[in-house]
Amino acid sequence: MKKVVSEISGVVFSLPWLVAKDNGLFEDEGIDMEFVKAIRSGPVQHTENPEDVNPVLGHVAFEQGQVSIYRA
Repeated sequence: MKKVVSEISGVVFSLPWLVAKDNGLFEDEGIDMEFVKAIRSGPVQHTENPEDVNPVLGHVAFEQGQVSIYRA
């Protein structure tokens, strides 16, 4: 089975993934799905300059190689 690790970033965004895992949909496709909790990157500073925007925001787990897929 292929191991895939993804982050949990909030119920609204993660619920379909959690339901799919609970219903065995990943397992049916040969995927061993594991979830890790998203790591907060800190407060977001308000800016009008697009160059100051952090494109990663709360997806620190992906940047640190703790997950194998990026879910924006």
